[in-house]
Amino acid sequence: MAIIVDKDKKRRDIAGACTELLLEKGIKNLTITEIAKTAGIGKGTVYDYFSNKEEIVFEIIRKFIEEHQHNLLSQTDPKTSTKQKVLYLFDIFLSEYKSYEKHQDVYREYLSVTLSTKSSPMMEFNGECSGFIQTILENIIDEGIKKGEIKTIAKRLVDGLIKSERGYMLISWSDGKDLRQEFKEYIDTLFELIEIKK
Repeated sequence: MAIIVDKDKKRRDIAGACTELLLEKGIKNLTITEIAKTAGIGKGTVYDYFSNKEEIVFEIIRKFIEEHQHNLLSQTDPKTSTKQKVLYLFDIFLSEYKSYEKHQDVYREYLSVTLSTKSSPMMEFNGECSGFIQTILENIIDEGIKKGEIKTIAKRLVDGLIKSERGYMLISWSDGKDLRQEFKEYIDTLFELIEIKK
């Protein structure tokens, strides 16, 4: 009887085994040989599941986003305010904890590779990630409207909030400035405008 392999699970397992390697080496320095060794498989097996190392990076970044969503959900309950949920969503940038530093390094390198190569698969993947974050933020805003915490017009801020966070992050990196407090004040100001005062 043939062994049936869950290909999606195997892809996730390979990527999961290489997460620390990616955080340590970065995208450019990551090699298929190291990936195979770290995952405990042959190079040929890597190519059975991934066309190139970028696909592995995509799978690892998907895992980061899923873990971040899980952390967001575990930090919140029905009493958590919409504003606090938004702050949790942008925690990768806002957090002062060292735990996100390597994730930011990978994201920074990912963006630089995407912008410098204009790789179609990377740009498509970036769109996928943006769509995923946008859906999470839309759900947070919709819940806030249903709970009567914020005005309906807040729906029109979703896209701008995501772009603002990315802008603050990029300026922070390029200018070497810590703009976390400034971005938090920006969110505070937006919520001053959209919160329903009771």
